[in-house]
This record gives sequence, structure tokens and C-alpha cells, in this order.
Amino acid sequence: MTDTTFWACPPDREVRGHGDGCTLTLLLPPFPAGTVNFSPHDPEEARHFAENFDTVDEILEELPPGSACDSPALETRADLDIIKVGCWGNVISITDPALADSIGDSPLLGASNTLRERYPDARIVGSADVHCGGDHTEDIIQLPGGLMLHAEGWSGVEPLEVTGDPQAVVRALGISSETLAEEAIDLDGESDEVDWRALGRLALGPCDPWGRVDLRMSVFRVRHTSSSTFRMEESWFL
Repeated sequence: MTDTTFWACPPDREVRGHGDGCTLTLLLPPFPAGTVNFSPHDPEEARHFAENFDTVDEILEELPPGSACDSPALETRADLDIIKVGCWGNVISITDPALADSIGDSPLLGASNTLRERYPDARIVGSADVHCGGDHTEDIIQLPGGLMLHAEGWSGVEPLEVTGDPQAVVRALGISSETLAEEAIDLDGESDEVDWRALGRLALGPCDPWGRVDLRMSVFRVRHTSSSTFRMEESWFL
């Protein structure tokens, strides 16, 4: 471990932007439809996953574990160095502030594409946003076989850029029109008004870990890569 940092600002600098979550989840086969009993968290697998994640240059410290219901407090620059990883059998999840973006780099798409190469049979679902004078959001659903949905842009300001076929993804997942209506998801609406994060939750179904107090996660302080650090400086500090 070295003391090298890619940050240009001190660790106590106050974060000016804020976000509701920067998460990426892999669901490996089988894909259950009913009640799910999560396997116990595997700390060794969590460390391995974190060490090989797109945004991470090096793990600097392992902190006390947390739960999937804990929302990270992003108050200072040092808080942006904290990530959480949960590995519960066929479900792997990470939350990382470096997945948020306001400069058009699409880090969520990049990270999910890398994971697709490592886990070709996985269902990959992610969502990240940062409020920095406006709300910039990015959402991703990747299915085995190549079906993908990616939405990115400034929500409430302009139509989001949507790549892929949302209707085809919904059909492949077996999500009914009644379920979409219950979640107030209108795929025929303007792209910046569609709740893409809610659609991602439906894609995970009963395997959605977020918000569950019973699921433990490993917590790490990391040095992010130089490109991820630059992106965070541009996105999290007004």
C-alpha cells in the first residue's frame, strides 16, 4: 500500500453534490421468481470483487461491515473513498460514489460492460445519480444474450439518451403491463420522466438486496483510479 493519491483537493473538503445511490448488482443463474433466501455474505469474495472493480486502483483499508440498508453519508471528500460490496451466493452488489457522473463518461455502462465479459450469464442492473445543480442519472440493465437498456442524462431538463429496446427487455424479464402500471412506469412517456431505477428493481425482483437490514456487506476505503478520481472531482464538487 502506498500513500499516493490522485485527488487534487484535501480529504476534509465538503462535498457539494449529493446522490440517492450509486449501485451495481449482478444476479447469477438461477434467476428465482419467488421468495429468496440469501446466502451468508462472503468477505473474501467481496474483497476480490472490489480489487478487480473498474473504478478501484487499490484497497487501502477494510472497515467494519455494514448492511445493505445503510446509505453512505457523503459529506467530505474522504467519504467518496468508501465503497461497500456484498457477496451473497449468486448475488453480488457494490455501491461506489465513483459510479456517478455529470460529464458524460457513463461509468456505470463501462463497469457493467467489463463485468459482462467476466460474468456472461449474469443479469446486471445498476443505477447512479448525482445532484450538482441538476440531477444527472444513469441506469443500466444488461441481460444474458445481449439485450441491454441504458438511459443517461439530465433528468427533468432534457430527454435522456436511451440505448437499447426497453420493451424487449421487459418482455425478456416477463414483467407484465400491470406490474409496470403498479410501479408507475410508463415506457411510452418522455425518457426523462420514466422511473428507470424502479424498472431496475423489477429486473432484480426478489433478489434486490438494497434496503435490507439483514444483509451484511464489506466496507472498504479505496484509492480510486486516476480517471475515476477526476470524474468525481468534476461531479461531486460544485
